[in-house]
Amino acid sequence: MSFGQSIGVTVAVDFGIQFIFYVASAILKTERYYDGSGALTYLACTLVSLLVRSDGSLGNDISLLSARQIIAATGVIIWCLRLGTFLYLRVQKHTDHRFDDLKTNPLTFAIPWFMQFVWIFLTAFPVYVVLANNASLQPYLAWSDIIGIIIWIFGFAVEAIADAQKSAFKTANPTKFMQTGLFKYSRYPNYFGEVTLWVGMFILCAGGFVESWQWVTVISPVFVFCLIYFISGVKMLEASSEKRYGQDPEFLLYKARTSKFVLWFPKKL
Repeated sequence: MSFGQSIGVTVAVDFGIQFIFYVASAILKTERYYDGSGALTYLACTLVSLLVRSDGSLGNDISLLSARQIIAATGVIIWCLRLGTFLYLRVQKHTDHRFDDLKTNPLTFAIPWFMQFVWIFLTAFPVYVVLANNASLQPYLAWSDIIGIIIWIFGFAVEAIADAQKSAFKTANPTKFMQTGLFKYSRYPNYFGEVTLWVGMFILCAGGFVESWQWVTVISPVFVFCLIYFISGVKMLEASSEKRYGQDPEFLLYKARTSKFVLWFPKKL
């Protein structure tokens, strides 16, 4: 199987799973399967990329994989299982109001599902490329790979810890805003961790590129940052926080002294 065919199969799996869940969710008019299906699709695409490769192997011959391929695939699997489980369990307890208007019409409801299809492919694009590349053509692990792994671990830890801290806080204090733990150093540490781990993953995968065009996959961390910061994450939460706490002096003080995105020490006011 050629490199292009390997990537094509991954795209087809991505689209197919999302389409099936979209149809079921549109019929039931529910968003409860959205996050879970995203995690499932990441897992499926990664496993397919591992099993259907351009080195001619078809199946689970792990001996033909490079260390970089194994590490990259393992990172995606760990990340998607952790985040997918967290988001799926959260949406079972709380309605995701982003979908309130969209899910009433199958055409408008298709928009977030298509966006998730694109998100799944572009976010893990470097991983799919390095898994599709012939392992024998890839350089051995180098210092840049170690840097990428360290950055990924740091980002993953920040995201997981921030999610756990906020979940526990909101369970005990549903009407208050979070300003302790990692949220003392960033208003959105979970999103910072998400962007950071994909920067690390790109650096790791870059060591396995065998053609110059594959550097275009730098779109992965750029896309993740733009999506989170300007569209779906920070921007939406900023608006909802302003609506709920905008008149609270304590919130205004927290906002003034705390870094918006990057983890950093609070300002002295």
